[in-house]
Amino acid sequence: MNRATLLIAASEHDADMLYVSGMFVPDPFIAIEIKKEWHGLFSPLEVDRASKQSSFDQVHLDSEWKEQGKKNGWQPGLTSAAAAFLQAHHISHLRVSGHFPLRFAEQLRSWGFQVEAAEGDLFESRIIKNEMEIKQLARAEKLTRNAMRQAEQFLGECEIVQGSELRHPDVKGKVKSKHLRSVIETYLIQNGAMPSHTIVACGKESADPHNIGQGALHAHQPIIIDIFPRLLSSGYWGDMTRTYVKGKASSEVKKLYQTVREGQDIGLGMVTDGVIAADIHQAITTHFECSGFKTGMVRGKQCGFFHGTGHGVGLEIHEAPRVSTGAGILKSGHVITIEPGLYYPHLGGVRIEDMVVVRENGHTNLTNHRRKLEIS
Repeated sequence: MNRATLLIAASEHDADMLYVSGMFVPDPFIAIEIKKEWHGLFSPLEVDRASKQSSFDQVHLDSEWKEQGKKNGWQPGLTSAAAAFLQAHHISHLRVSGHFPLRFAEQLRSWGFQVEAAEGDLFESRIIKNEMEIKQLARAEKLTRNAMRQAEQFLGECEIVQGSELRHPDVKGKVKSKHLRSVIETYLIQNGAMPSHTIVACGKESADPHNIGQGALHAHQPIIIDIFPRLLSSGYWGDMTRTYVKGKASSEVKKLYQTVREGQDIGLGMVTDGVIAADIHQAITTHFECSGFKTGMVRGKQCGFFHGTGHGVGLEIHEAPRVSTGAGILKSGHVITIEPGLYYPHLGGVRIEDMVVVRENGHTNLTNHRRKLEIS
């Protein structure tokens, strides 16, 4: 029984295809693994570049296989080109990812192929990062850290007027989320990284974890800044979050921040090879509850700690493994975030996030950035 693994996707948008091809291509192409050898089928536009830049064992022009598909009476397209190539190599059984297009699978089945979707990740090897990948992730996180410093500097340059309004010499009128976001994202773009929905959320907006922030920034209120850029050269991501107060934080916000910081310390202290990820999440949850910060619905709003503790980072910003309820065991080479948070509309939110590499006896912190609440 001859088997193969098949991908049809654009590596610009599909992490699995980027992983096997090693190059960015904006349009879909074909990747086929037969007996541990990877073949890339490319259009005339991309084939020469692929021959020089891709990580495929063999690179082929897809034109002849498209023609063979037509001769077989199959609907023209990449699917028929892949089918013709597979038929020529006596392949009848295909393994694809869980997000492989249904239309492609139905076409292949109608042409006599058996198609089976992988359970879980198509490439388990993507979860364990090698040193080259860790180097790329460290580079992405360094840019993320530097962008956070730009944000800190901007807030430090702001003046507090009329009690809580922020003014900046480079901004006309009130300082808003978009102004600080622009500072962060301009730095990243200038240094080879693409930002993605950078969060700058103040006050009540910060109580909604994925609210990117739209309104004015105010003094004496928590401002969550979550930065997660992607390297344009390799596709690897950085990810970090800090929470600041410009001016003076209230005693309630200080307690909220200290509790989240302690929770993150608990989580980071547990990260090592062999630990059960759900145990990390539970330890932080227990700490929050024992500190008086309950989780649940209040007046129709989610309050407390209602998201996972962390997630894997690599060629996708959110990938395996998860650090949450029902999660598996951490292994050396996993790159994960530890990002506990507490959110209450009357106070705002606090989240602190570091990205770390799981090691045999602990972890390496790639974020390596100070945690400081107040900016004067």
